[in-house]
Amino acid sequence: MKLNTGLWQRQSLKLNMTQQLTQAIELLQYSSQELNAYLESKALENPLLQLEPVSYEERTRKRNQEYNGMSIDWIEEIAVQQHSLWEHLNAQLNLKTLNHEDRNTLSLLFDSLDENGYLPSNIESLFRVSDLSTYIEMLQSLEPAGIGARNLKECLLLQIQRDTEAPEHAHSIIEHHFAAFCEKTWKTITKELGITLSDIQLTADYVKTLNPRPGARFTSEAPQYIRPEMNVTRSKDGLEVQLVDGSVMKIKYNSEYDELIASSKDKEGLKFMRDKKQEFQWLLKMLDQRKTTLMKVGKCLVERQEAFFRYGPKELKPLTLKEVAETIGVHESTISRAVRGKYIGTPCGTYEMKALFVSGVGKDEDAVSSEGIKAEIMQMVTTEDKKKPLSDQAIAVMLQEKGLHVSRRTVAKYRDQLNIPSSTRRKRYE
Repeated sequence: MKLNTGLWQRQSLKLNMTQQLTQAIELLQYSSQELNAYLESKALENPLLQLEPVSYEERTRKRNQEYNGMSIDWIEEIAVQQHSLWEHLNAQLNLKTLNHEDRNTLSLLFDSLDENGYLPSNIESLFRVSDLSTYIEMLQSLEPAGIGARNLKECLLLQIQRDTEAPEHAHSIIEHHFAAFCEKTWKTITKELGITLSDIQLTADYVKTLNPRPGARFTSEAPQYIRPEMNVTRSKDGLEVQLVDGSVMKIKYNSEYDELIASSKDKEGLKFMRDKKQEFQWLLKMLDQRKTTLMKVGKCLVERQEAFFRYGPKELKPLTLKEVAETIGVHESTISRAVRGKYIGTPCGTYEMKALFVSGVGKDEDAVSSEGIKAEIMQMVTTEDKKKPLSDQAIAVMLQEKGLHVSRRTVAKYRDQLNIPSSTRRKRYE
């Protein structure tokens, strides 16, 4: 085998990802909040770029328009500051006569609670305190009921003990037959306690009113505000698509630097300002292109999912990114970036744009979206006779009668995705 070394020339075509192309892709996939943050960072780098945030009056006017012209005092919408669980429990100690050691031990127990108000199951091994059970009982006597429990069973029992109107057999069922109660193997419970299935059903209905996470309401997280990129509204002519004005800050050219650029003799400074001017022009073009792409995608979605915008999620049709990309003449990845993290306001509520792309069951014209089938299943379960709930096979048969050919296994899969229990667990005994 003979190897030769040398230099040869070869021509080839390759896609070169320039910095501008990379930034154009980023701009398209940014949500309005992310884009505003990007523009603010650019304004710090580029003296020729000025931002014009939407005024408070304009924001208020637009919000009022979004709520059908109703006048809303947005100051009243500000959330009230909540106390933490530790503060709530500690305030109750001030009403009790306790010595310094008791307060310190209880304070340490407060610190051991998780966000749901539960103590660790191994709390005894974590605290080297005599009479720890006494302190735990003191904690569990505080409000809210169920606080300081070490598991769900104990949490429910603590709430039942305080409730004078709890069903007669609720405490004994939860304490001695908790696993069978949860698994809904109730016939064994009726034999051991000598009660009827209706008695257990009464307890089951009561337990649903209890709070399995008594400390959760004290957990305060910063609210995540969702602002749609575009709105779809009904009009006399049909459905209209509009980008939400004011969601993205406007950029403006700072013309005060033009005279400085014209009279400058500093070559490096002049080159810097020219580069920044070119950057501004490019950014303006990319923002306009982003709007154009979003409008094309929005109009295509309205055209392909018209029934959804008129009647709701039950009427969603199968739709893929590729189909929309082919319709508006762009690459599939462009559609993926355009809908990433963006929301669309509809007459039926605000939805994530990617939720309008759903898989289908069936082929061609007979295809039905999976979301539409899920809506049908939910409707059937909601209206079923709870004493004789529908099995997965019965639901599949009913769907086939409506022209939706779905197997029993598919029904079971969709039911699990909807968090609907099996027919056995949905059955009521009264």
